[in-house]
Amino acid sequence: MASIDDESGSSSKKTIGKRGVTRLQKIHKAKSNGKRIEVQWNSRGQPIKHNSKTFASFIGVTVRRLVPISLDNWSAKKNKEAVGVYKQNIWDEIEKAFIIGEEHRAFVYREAGKLHRAFRTKMARSYLKDSKGGFVKHRPAKYSFCIKQDDWDKFVAQHMTAKFQKVSDENRERALNPQHLYRKSRLGCARLEADMVEESEVGEINRSQVWKAARVNKSGVIDNENVQRVVDQCEKLTEALSEEERQDLGPTNILFEALNLPNYSGRVRTYGFGVCSRDILPRQNLPTQMDFEKLYGFCNSLKSRLEVLEREKIERDKLDREKLERQQTEEVEERQQPKQVSERLQQPEKVAQRQHLEQVVERKQPEKVAESRLPSDKGSCNPGSFDNIPEGLFHVNIYLSSPSRCLVARGKLYNTKGNTVHGMTLPPGYVKVNIDVAIVPNAPLPISVEDGDVSMVGQAIGTIVPWPTKLLEFVAECEKIPGQSQNKGNNIQHSVEYSVSSPNKSNKKFKIEESPRVGGSAGIANLPFLDMYVKKMMRVGSLIQIKMEESIFGEEFLEQLRVESIKEILDHNWLSASIITVFSRYLYDKFISPNGLINKFSFISPHVSREDNLGNGIAKILLKDEEFKDKMILAPCNLGKHWVLLVINLNAEVIYYMDPLNGEPTKHQNFKTKFENALQIYRANSSSKVPKVSKSKKISWQKIKCPRQINGVDCGYFVMRFMKEVIMENEFMIPTNYFFDHKCRTYSHDKLTEVKEDWATYVVDDVFGKQEAIILPN
Repeated sequence: MASIDDESGSSSKKTIGKRGVTRLQKIHKAKSNGKRIEVQWNSRGQPIKHNSKTFASFIGVTVRRLVPISLDNWSAKKNKEAVGVYKQNIWDEIEKAFIIGEEHRAFVYREAGKLHRAFRTKMARSYLKDSKGGFVKHRPAKYSFCIKQDDWDKFVAQHMTAKFQKVSDENRERALNPQHLYRKSRLGCARLEADMVEESEVGEINRSQVWKAARVNKSGVIDNENVQRVVDQCEKLTEALSEEERQDLGPTNILFEALNLPNYSGRVRTYGFGVCSRDILPRQNLPTQMDFEKLYGFCNSLKSRLEVLEREKIERDKLDREKLERQQTEEVEERQQPKQVSERLQQPEKVAQRQHLEQVVERKQPEKVAESRLPSDKGSCNPGSFDNIPEGLFHVNIYLSSPSRCLVARGKLYNTKGNTVHGMTLPPGYVKVNIDVAIVPNAPLPISVEDGDVSMVGQAIGTIVPWPTKLLEFVAECEKIPGQSQNKGNNIQHSVEYSVSSPNKSNKKFKIEESPRVGGSAGIANLPFLDMYVKKMMRVGSLIQIKMEESIFGEEFLEQLRVESIKEILDHNWLSASIITVFSRYLYDKFISPNGLINKFSFISPHVSREDNLGNGIAKILLKDEEFKDKMILAPCNLGKHWVLLVINLNAEVIYYMDPLNGEPTKHQNFKTKFENALQIYRANSSSKVPKVSKSKKISWQKIKCPRQINGVDCGYFVMRFMKEVIMENEFMIPTNYFFDHKCRTYSHDKLTEVKEDWATYVVDDVFGKQEAIILPN
């Protein structure tokens, strides 16, 4: 009876089974059905958020199954061929189960190597020795499905060597008492940082915050004195730094100073597995011998230049002395011969009068001035007669006479047979002119063409238009017109038929040149007028609502320009986002639209770039219009009381970074990540099936050596100047050393005043003058 009771009693107890081997059967089932799981990645190429843990577990299961436990070195050269086969097999299995790009292959290989070492460590710790300390000769039955007996024998033999025993004892001793214990298990720093950014209202997390969050207990409290000491030191160092110095700088950040531990080159902390210093910091190229030779040559050229300047100065001093001596001699003669001297003094007055009369005649008879500058063409034409000019092509300056004689464009005169342009007969005194460069884009054409669609100089670039002969100035000799043939009987060149199209349909590249506008408030200083208008007509708290069109910023919105914001530019203070937004509208109306560049340049509002923490809003705007992929996108950004300019080329997947303080984009990691995420979202969701560049792991950032500010308030004015010069150069790329015509150490006061005057002119003429805005009282 006792034995029965014992059996019944033992059978009534619940048996708690141990955790089995991870196999991930659901993943294998989905894989066999052709279903693949999507994994999210951060800007540093690490898996985060949903499915990231399952992804890591699947790599571990695959490694156990495909890689023998006897492989003791994942990266040794002697195992290169065998390991290469294992890596490729692992990658093939991963691709069948997960949606993953080629750019993440390196991370998968590194993760596989780490998990293989972890599995070997687990086997050595739990199954290698029995309770008496002897080595177990048979493989664990639990893992017999993935461990062969031959591999187990090799594994045991490797651990029995004296060298391995010594290394194992040293590592065990070192790991017994960690000073700053990591307490987030499998979460990892990358996933932890992503969760913190998502929960944070600020949207910016520094390395010390991630380090602290990884070492608190389940209640969120620090219960380790060493950890608390480091956290206190980080807070103390942070308070002593300025706002820009608090940004992460990789190995030089405050966390490394607070830890005060030995460090080695290339190490970074709290970024998680798979990240090294070259992923965080820009490479610092040391000067080469060639660089020193260039510097030496430059110094020699400066020395030679100084010697030349010194000689020129000596010559000028000599001439000044001779001039002074002549003046003294003339004074003596004046006292001795007053009548002769007075007659000599009257001669310059007569010369000045004659020059004045010649200028009056030139203004009254511009056609004679133009004819006097006709090319001689080796005696084949008479300067006074336009009819005698040989047929051909002439480079000319193009003028308008109203309201005053003004140079508005440069181009070519087509002196050919035939007097028809755009189906219209040329009026008397008009010739055919092709406009190459618009100096005053909004200047009116003497005669509109293409049924009135082309009526301004900026719209007629690349088009042949009729122009009065008297308003042309010849600047070069005659050239042969391409496509013409010569008669054997004479040297007359016959014209060919020209196909003239609208400049808005042409992809011809040209450089925009700026000059005073025709009409409006050209020549008038609008900053003082705007200052008076704001003080007299607008009350404190009033605002102006300006409509921003979708073609400019990718979305339509009303910009609220407050009186306080206008006073910022009037008083030359730090600029708010409203000023930059209105200047972007000015550039669109002044340069982009009149020159037919609406399909090449557009803007991202500084409000969007500031408020969008993860890049989703920016990506939404880019995806809204497929034509964005062929554009240069200008994105002025506020990094917290500092303005920088990003110029994005979506086709090349390049972001040009222009910082007036010469900073690095890596100083603002969250800002950098935001735009990279936006471009990656655009890349993943764009309907363009065949991108022009390969889908690389990272977006290319190129820092431009642009002019630098020398104070703490000019960053906004510099960014506005950058935007204007990028559009005027009209290129699809920005040279690393900046545009040659605009390269300088810093902008002068006049150049900064120029962009302020541009802004004020737009507000006075196009906002107040055209009643485009609505002024709302407080």
